[in-house]
Amino acid sequence: MKIVLAAIILTMVSLPSVAQSEDLPATLAVVNGVTISTRDIEKTTGEQVRNLQGQVTEARKRELDLIINSKLLALEAKKRGITTTKLLEQEVVAKVTPPTQAEAQTFYDQNKARIQEDFNAVKDDIVRYLLDERGRVEAKKFADGLRAASNTVVKAPQATPDRAQVLAVVNAENITSGDVEDSLKALISDVQEKVYNLRKNELELTINDTLLTQEAQKRKITTNALLDAEVKPKQVTEEQARLFFDQNKERISGDFAQAKDSIINYLQQIELRTAERAFVEKLRAAASIQVFLKAPESPVKTKEHSNGSSK
Repeated sequence: MKIVLAAIILTMVSLPSVAQSEDLPATLAVVNGVTISTRDIEKTTGEQVRNLQGQVTEARKRELDLIINSKLLALEAKKRGITTTKLLEQEVVAKVTPPTQAEAQTFYDQNKARIQEDFNAVKDDIVRYLLDERGRVEAKKFADGLRAASNTVVKAPQATPDRAQVLAVVNAENITSGDVEDSLKALISDVQEKVYNLRKNELELTINDTLLTQEAQKRKITTNALLDAEVKPKQVTEEQARLFFDQNKERISGDFAQAKDSIINYLQQIELRTAERAFVEKLRAAASIQVFLKAPESPVKTKEHSNGSSK
C-alpha cells in the first residue's frame, strides 16, 4: 500500500527550474590587491553546482505534487465517506492485475543481458517489479482523474520564490512556497552546504595558486622553480614504510618486500603535500587576503528571520 500511495502522490507537473536562493558577490576574494571573481571559481565548480541544485529543483517538483495529490486524495475520500486507504484499495489496488509467469518470463527474456541470473532465481523479484509498475500506472490514472475533476491551478514560481508565493491552488486552498520549503528543509540545507564547500575549496586553491604566482613573479622565477627551492619534504625511511605496512597489512596485498617501494612513494607524496601546505601557509601569513564568500544560513536561523524574531 505504501508503494501505491507514493505512486499516486508523485504525478509530475511542469515546474520551471528553481535553484536555491543565493546572492554570490562578483568578487569572492582579494589577494594582495588581485581579485578572484565568482566567474573564476564557477569555471571549475559550475557543473557540480548545477547538478546539486538540480536535485533541489526535482525535489521541489515532487514535493509540490505530493502536497497537491494528498489534498485531492483526502478531499475525494471525505466526499465518499471513506478513508484514503480504502479509497486507494478501491480505485488503484483492485484494478491492478497480477502478472502471470508467462509475462514474467517475457520480461526476463527481454532483459536477460542486464539481469545475469537464471529465471527461477529472479522470478519473484520480476513479478513484484511488474506489479509495482502496474500499480503506478493505475495510480497515475486515478491521480490524473482527480486533478481533471478538481479546481486545481498550478502557478509557475519565480526562480527564487519567497515563502508567501502561491505555487498552486487546490479547491480554493493555497499551497505556498513555504509549504514546499518546510518539507524540504533538510535537503535544501544539505545541498547549500555542499555547494558552499565546493566553492570554498576551489576558492582556497585559487588563493594558494595566486600567492604562489605572485611570489614567483617577485623572485622572477617560475612557480615550479619556487616550489623546488622552498618545498623540502622529509625523506621517508624504510623503518617508516615498515611501520605503515604493519599497521595496514590486512589491506595490502603481498609481503613487505613487494610493497615497500609503493609504500615509500605513497608516504613521500604525503610528506610533499605537507611541506607544500606549510610553505603556502607561510605565504598566507604575510599576505593581505580578504574573502567575501559567506557560508549559508542554518535552517533554524532562516526560519527565525522569516518569523521576524530571533533568539
